[in-house]
Amino acid sequence: MLTTRRLFTTLLAIALFVMSVRETLDPDMWWHLRTGEAIWQMGAIPQFDLFSYTVPQNVWIVQQWLTDVGMWLVYELAGLAGLSLLFAAIVAVAFMLVYARCAGRPYLAALVTLVAYFTAALPLGVRPQMINILFLALFVFVVDGVRLAGWRSRAFWLLPLLTALWANMHSGYLTGIALLGAYVVGEAMQRRLAQPDETTLAWPQIGQLAGVTALSLLAALINPRGLDLVLFPLGTLGSDAIQSNIVEWYSPDFHLVYFWFFGGMMALGVVSLVFSRRPVTWTDLLLFGGPAAGGLLSARHIPLFAVAAAPIIARHLLSALSQTRLYPLASGTSSQAAPTRFLQILNGVVLLLMLLVGAVWLQTRLAGNEAALARTFPIAAVDFMEEAGLADKRIYNTYEWGGYLIWRRIPVFIDGRTELYGDNFFRYYLQTTRVGEDWQQPLDEMAVDVALLRRSSALATVLQVSGDWQEVYSDDLARVFVRNGD
Repeated sequence: MLTTRRLFTTLLAIALFVMSVRETLDPDMWWHLRTGEAIWQMGAIPQFDLFSYTVPQNVWIVQQWLTDVGMWLVYELAGLAGLSLLFAAIVAVAFMLVYARCAGRPYLAALVTLVAYFTAALPLGVRPQMINILFLALFVFVVDGVRLAGWRSRAFWLLPLLTALWANMHSGYLTGIALLGAYVVGEAMQRRLAQPDETTLAWPQIGQLAGVTALSLLAALINPRGLDLVLFPLGTLGSDAIQSNIVEWYSPDFHLVYFWFFGGMMALGVVSLVFSRRPVTWTDLLLFGGPAAGGLLSARHIPLFAVAAAPIIARHLLSALSQTRLYPLASGTSSQAAPTRFLQILNGVVLLLMLLVGAVWLQTRLAGNEAALARTFPIAAVDFMEEAGLADKRIYNTYEWGGYLIWRRIPVFIDGRTELYGDNFFRYYLQTTRVGEDWQQPLDEMAVDVALLRRSSALATVLQVSGDWQEVYSDDLARVFVRNGD
């Protein structure tokens, strides 16, 4: 029977999926695909770099190898459109899991879930990082299933299995371990320092969750690189070059409109905690405050805050409304008569219309992918380089175009695998691209013959007036220079 509430939940799921379909514009997607292809064809995971001419001797820890293989197989079967749909489904499932753990279903929970979705929306797309959102939502779903939904604590034993899978799909598995640690510490502090409530785990359950957390960390060792892969995320977090130069690792700039949802969600959370009529637990504070601090430190962590904080906000927001006229609707406890036949037909029509609108939206979005790629990546410039015999030269490329060159099977100076190149080499690259002191040094030492640059870059302007380089191609996006004499 298609009741209004069921229709509402179904429409939410459809909307989350449709909104999550994005153009395939992530610059790292290309090298992820080539990595998956290499692993599939070799039957082994590469130990050293395959794609650059600058650091072929560097050890390469392919921390997301399983995701890369999956992406390649999906691409082989369904192309870029298939990848867009797959990652949209991953995001939609993640936020439906968030919705399932929010109090006040369907209406209040849907509202908070949508706020969380738009908070996390900026980095969504065909990116392995979406795996982190899904697995973190799964972890919250399992632990809160025991705390809030009456599940037996044996469900905790799913977590080490999920961690082993997560660690082979993305190094973000460490956020899952941190989340479990926050649950253990928060529940223990609630038992020891405050008044336990009906959601607080019993001491035996806390002990079991602590053991599962330790076992989950050990389960991460079940991977082809063992301890190297387990420690990989610490290297990323400790890299000054990454933290200082990669935009998504910057702190959010609230002058930009797309960070306002993050600020709004934090404000909504604070308001819900302040006006809640139920005690705020230590676990609530840790799971809200910890991810919020992470999001303030780096925009890359904002989606993790959205997933972890949404159930807390919904629970306390519902409590704050408990003595108002809105509570029956917000809690989902308002009486609802059985839908008449007319209403069921009307609900069915609304569902069909939503599916039709969604299908049109998907078709339009997917059909525009090729044009979006042309606006983002130097497709025409690389075509010219191949036709002119320049693709087999040593090319100095813009950082964010390295992945696309790898896709075109052209050895690169640098690409998005910053951990592979290391901090020193990344600064070496910046020495030239920012036209710093001795900017010519990397070009000379690496015997660079060709430079593929953004049209508006400072380096392109310098090369244009340099007597050592000649511009041989230019369009609205890219410029190609060759050394005089080449």
